[in-house]
Formats: sequence, C-alpha cells, structure tokens
Amino acid sequence: MRSSLRLSLLIAAGFAAGVPLAAAEPAAASADPPAKRPNVLLLYIDDLRPQTADYGHPQMVTPHFTRLAENGVRFESAYCQVPTCGASRASLMTGLYPTRERFPNFLTWAERDAPGAKTLPQRFKEAGYTTISNGKVFHHPKDTADRSWSETPWKPAIGGRHYYNDATEAWMKTNEATRKLPNGKTVKKVPMWEAGEVDPLETSDGLIASKTMDDLDRLAASGEPFFLACGFAKPHMPFFSPEETYALYPRRDIELAEYRGWPEPKPAGLRGVKEQFAYVPMTLDMKFEVKYNSDDYHRRMRQGYYASVSHADDLLGRVTAKLEETGLAENTVVVVLGDHGWLLGEHDQWAKNTLLHEALRTALWFRGPGVARGAAVPSHVEFVDIHPTLCEMAGIEIPAGEVHGESFAHVLTDPAAPHRDHAYIRFGPGDAVVSDAYHYVRYRQPNGERSALLIDRKNDPLHTANHAGDPAYAAAEADMAAKLDGKIAKATGGGDDAE
Repeated sequence: MRSSLRLSLLIAAGFAAGVPLAAAEPAAASADPPAKRPNVLLLYIDDLRPQTADYGHPQMVTPHFTRLAENGVRFESAYCQVPTCGASRASLMTGLYPTRERFPNFLTWAERDAPGAKTLPQRFKEAGYTTISNGKVFHHPKDTADRSWSETPWKPAIGGRHYYNDATEAWMKTNEATRKLPNGKTVKKVPMWEAGEVDPLETSDGLIASKTMDDLDRLAASGEPFFLACGFAKPHMPFFSPEETYALYPRRDIELAEYRGWPEPKPAGLRGVKEQFAYVPMTLDMKFEVKYNSDDYHRRMRQGYYASVSHADDLLGRVTAKLEETGLAENTVVVVLGDHGWLLGEHDQWAKNTLLHEALRTALWFRGPGVARGAAVPSHVEFVDIHPTLCEMAGIEIPAGEVHGESFAHVLTDPAAPHRDHAYIRFGPGDAVVSDAYHYVRYRQPNGERSALLIDRKNDPLHTANHAGDPAYAAAEADMAAKLDGKIAKATGGGDDAE
C-alpha cells in the first residue's frame, strides 16, 4: 500500500474531527522535574497561519495538529515580529526585535544584521547539545551555521517548486511567463497549484521529514541531549501537494473570506501584497488560467492552501510518531509554529508582507515535560519570547540585556497566567502593536509622509473601518501609540527610530 494513502486511512478511522480547545482545562503538571536536560524538537512550518481544526476551523483535516493541542498548549495570541520569512526567523533565533535596519525583509541574514547576537541553537550547542538543522530553519542555510549547528545544515535536492505531474511538465515546456529572482536571474514561473501524483515522503517536505525521523533514531541511540530543528516549506506557495490532500477539500464547499475590501479610509502607507504574482494561476489540469481575485481564484487558492496544510499535518504526524517510537517524547519539548501569519483572501490579499492583522498572528504549540495538556493560552506572546523560554526550560542562562524576549515558561505550566497584553510587529515603512481590543499601525514613508491604521478588534472583527484620527477613538489611539513608542525604544535602544 502506498504510504500516501495514510491520510485517507486516518480519516476513515475517525481521527480527522478536531475539536477547538478554547475552553479546555490544563492538566496538572508533574511536580517531578525531568531526569535529565530536556531535548528540543522545533518544527517550523512556512506560512502556516492559525488555520487548523484545533484553532476553530472544523473544515480543516488536521488530526495531528489536534493531537498536538490535546497533549500540550496552543497559543491564541502568538505574533511574529516581522511578517516575512527570513526576517521573522532571524528575529526569533536571536531573540531581538527588528528595526528599520535590522531584519528588514526576507533576504535578512542574522549574521550580518546582528553579528554579535548569539542564536538559539548556538546557546544549546554551547551548553553541550547536539544541534541539527533540516530543511528551512534560517532562510539562508549558511546563516550563522558554523556557530549554531553541530552538523552542516541539510536540505533536500528538490525544493517547494518541484513539480510531479506529466501535465505540469508539458505546460512548463510551452510556458513563457518569467519572474526575476533577487539575484537578478530570470527564471520561468511555475503554476500556482498542483495535485501531485506523488508519495508524501517523496515530496521536498517528505524528504525533510524522513531525514528528521532518521536523525531521531540516531539521537536516541546516542543518548546525548539534542536541539533538532525541522523546517517544512508548505503551505508556502506554490501549492504543490499530494493529490489526496486536494481531494479533502472540494472547491464547491469552500467558503470565501467574509470581507474583501480595505479598511476605510485606507491609510496611505497600506500597500497590496505582490508575492502571489510570482506564480501562474493555471487550473489543476493546466488547461486555462484563472482570473485573478475572481471567486474561482479565491476558492482555488484556499483549496491549495488547505491541501498543503493537510500535507504538513501528515508529516507532522509521522515525525511525532517517530519521536514516541524512539522513547524520546517523554523528555523532549516539542515546539511547532508558523513563521508568520498569512492572508487567505481577506481584503482581497494573499500571503504576508503586510501589517494587516491576518499576516501577523501566527500558529504556535508547545508540548513536553512540565507543559500543561489540552489548554489554550490567551495571553499575548511574541516570537522573540521563544528564545528565552526554551533556554529557561533547559536551564541555560542568558546574560541580562542580550535578548529582547521575555520567557513565558510560567505560562506553559499555568496557561491562564498573564504574560503580555500586546505584541509588537514591524515591516517596511510601518510599525504595529496589537492588543485584545485594538490593532494599531503607524506608517512613515521615506518622503516623510505619515499615516495610521486603528482597528477596533472587538467591534469590527472583519477589520472594515480605520478609526485613526477619529475623535471618538482619541484615547485608544493615544494609548496604542504610547505602547508602540515603548516597543520602538526598546528595539532601538532609544535611537533614531524612536518617535
């Protein structure tokens, strides 16, 4: 039997019906500390927003994310620091906030932007851990590699744009659409969608999962503590996912975003996202191109994203099953996260690279020794907090002032405990803070032009109205602006970026 049938068998067995855990009660944590230093298994899932069954999306077939949430804690208000992959990862790994000069975009190198900052895996390596990187962890595999990893970072020979079907190959032979890479090289565009005739373990991410499972066998045999990072590419565009994952989501059943307009009045600094134009929206049979932002385009984009999330779920299940099979699960902290949020047609936008809220809030789960079970964490956490949290769990001290993050280890044992009441994010010309009540963005263009966005999250969950400058919201805007000034000052040390 092909291993690609595994998802279908799981669904038939009834494991696909995830239940949101928003009201779940945490289990009592063990009073006994683990017998030895905990291992860490960090799973990065590129472009994963909180779009799983346990996050309240019952249409999603994500049984392994549900199991992860049932056996650990899920964060309801986790935020990246930069809504683009390279910068988000560099910020998390160094525990430092971004500034206009530090971690500005996806091409960021932590080595260049923060040369004196120790990385998260570096701290574990220096503490005697074996540290391993498989797939996409840092955006650039060589970034801080010598000091961060015990072994050379590994990636498969094929990447996320590798296609599998004869129809796709035939179309590529006649395709003339091109895109320019950051290095100036021009390459052919690939289709946006493919329901691949491929075994899940033979995809790019499947090969990464297989390597990670082999490493778990090897690490279990060694008995040494480890920090193992595994980075899957999907659901990053293009949405190339095994055909059975596409079959889980019939297009006719897919609902569209409730609101597809801009927040009005639209601030001058708010720009549309362009990443989706790097791919050609050909139908799955490669017969015609779909009109951009038509209802059909929206349904196909959501279908492809959902299918890719289910592919990631399948691989997550395989890796965590191997962790349990080796006997390592009892003493391993498992962290699973998306590197930022993602727009799925809200405001007629796609991907990230914007300070709209859907691009900022991300998915985050913790599971392991001392971590509560079946609980949702309401408090805000920032990705810079993950660095000091894992170090505290492993007993690794961080000298004062070396990171901007604050450990939330106390929340893992008591999910109702407070941590932060707002989070800071920046990208391009804008800086943002998000609280339970408001989402505030302040834009400053190079020409000095300024504009702002203030969303009333409780009364306007679809983010249709911009209340910046509205006298009725003057007090709220002043409070959010003060919070933002404080964050910028911390990020810059009170330097030129502070306002």
